[in-house]
Amino acid sequence: MRRVWAFLHRVDRELWWALALSTFAWMPLLAPGYFFQAHDAPHTVFFLHAFDKALRDGYLIPRWATDFALGYGYPLFIFYAPLAYYAAEAFHLLGAGLTVAVKLTYLVGFILSTVSMYFLGRRLFGRSAGLLAAVLYTYVPYHLVDVYVRCDLAESFAYIFLPLTLLTMLEVVERGGRRPVALAGLAYAGLLLTHNGTALVFTPLLAGWVLFLLARQGMKAGWGRAVRSAGLSLAAGLLGVGVSGFFLLPALLERGYIVQEQWIQGSFGYYKHFVFAGQLLSPFWGYGYAGEGLADEMPFQLGLFPLFLSMAAVTLRWHLPRRRAERTFFLAASGVVILFMLPFSAPLWKVIPLAALVQFPWRLLILTAVTLSLLGATLAADGEEGRPAISPAMVLAVAVAAGSFAYTLPQYTPYSARAEADVAVVEFELVYPPDRTGMMAWTKEQPMTSPLVPQYLAGEPLTKAHILEGQGSVEMHYHGGATEEVLVRAVTPVTLEFYTYYFPGWRATVDGEPVEIWPTDPYGLIALRVPAGEHVVRLRFGDTPVRLAGKGISLVSLLAAGWLLWPARRRTAGTGASDD
Repeated sequence: MRRVWAFLHRVDRELWWALALSTFAWMPLLAPGYFFQAHDAPHTVFFLHAFDKALRDGYLIPRWATDFALGYGYPLFIFYAPLAYYAAEAFHLLGAGLTVAVKLTYLVGFILSTVSMYFLGRRLFGRSAGLLAAVLYTYVPYHLVDVYVRCDLAESFAYIFLPLTLLTMLEVVERGGRRPVALAGLAYAGLLLTHNGTALVFTPLLAGWVLFLLARQGMKAGWGRAVRSAGLSLAAGLLGVGVSGFFLLPALLERGYIVQEQWIQGSFGYYKHFVFAGQLLSPFWGYGYAGEGLADEMPFQLGLFPLFLSMAAVTLRWHLPRRRAERTFFLAASGVVILFMLPFSAPLWKVIPLAALVQFPWRLLILTAVTLSLLGATLAADGEEGRPAISPAMVLAVAVAAGSFAYTLPQYTPYSARAEADVAVVEFELVYPPDRTGMMAWTKEQPMTSPLVPQYLAGEPLTKAHILEGQGSVEMHYHGGATEEVLVRAVTPVTLEFYTYYFPGWRATVDGEPVEIWPTDPYGLIALRVPAGEHVVRLRFGDTPVRLAGKGISLVSLLAAGWLLWPARRRTAGTGASDD
């Protein structure tokens, strides 16, 4: 206990201020109920439900969401980064209900993002600026939109890793060494494993940050050292990609097995979701959805406080040579990001590879959350001389928290047991299947319903297979997160069809012996042959060579990170002593 108290006394008071002020952002998460009217609120719960079912079925790395696609299942977590759901699952395994586990994950995301931005701001500009940056970052409007309007668990969790990655890459360039490389790689891996879209748009900003640091180092300390730092930075980035290999490799190489166009066209097409300059400056706050053009019912504001403090920092501090380089970088980065959200940047989006996967240009607001928070915080840079009891940065931080309070009020709804049940995702998809029900490459016709839907709606046990050809009966033995087992009593040889999408990795056995499977028309469901007699047929989702390779890359990369973090000890010549 004495060590704990000693640690607490060593922690900066400005960090305690930042954490105390952050409570107004996450306090609504402690209230009864949820906010199921928020955009993706139902997703957060039934995604976790699918994740939990696969985990309980024996999959340490869940891939398949069994209740999705009207019960046909979908390889959700092959393409959707899982880290936020591992965090939520931890709370669920400790006894929290699914909805409460999601809320606790949001809460942890708020606190850790405040901490990570504080340490980045402090490292760059001092303690006072760290406080101001952390509070601005916590209350930047799009951060609150991500939680209380959009209810995007994964994207909101990514706020933790953006400052952390910038900070650790800064350490790689300025300090070098094994430990910073490992920490930067792990921070970047955390982002890659948290939210695909955020990682995609943040990586160019990260690359620009590293190039800025290298250029400054080259001019000050020589280009030889800058070249060495560039190599270490590249190693850190590759380490992060390697640690994420179990997710990234299948996500990239197995995209062709799903109808990806569903998620990047229509209402998800980026060309419908550019932001107009007036929307970035408008104080409008709403809980509706993003529409086409100006038909938007959700806010896209950059934020009064981030904008005002950034303008003040540029105006009042520009003449000071110290920190001018960082101030220039964050100002330029903010400008470039804003330009890419405006409609005239559409031709650039067309030629950038993978840009369509971002879906919404306004998603780049998460980048301005970082750049404007840091730019605004430079107003308090080096402001701790004498360290008065109440500093100007503290006053500004209180004003930011108080002025943003109105944006922290969600539209509460009661808890719903049905929202945590198997039927939740099916009811969601039935609203408009073409926009919500995924399809495989073998699917020739969009499913509008399935034979499983009446069973889901009635709360009955599912019968996941039937006789397609031949005579016999099917009795369901087991239905898991990614496993099906049935007893087939076949009068004649039969063709058995599972109400499960065909996808690489599915394997079937009849009485323990592997058998061939194939997709049927028109939906691409799994079929196989069963001889006459009584047989146990088991279907289970497994790895492909690509997934095994991804796991191997992750394992090797994690071992490399562990080796880099392990203290290097060497004997001092002539003594028995050792040092790190």
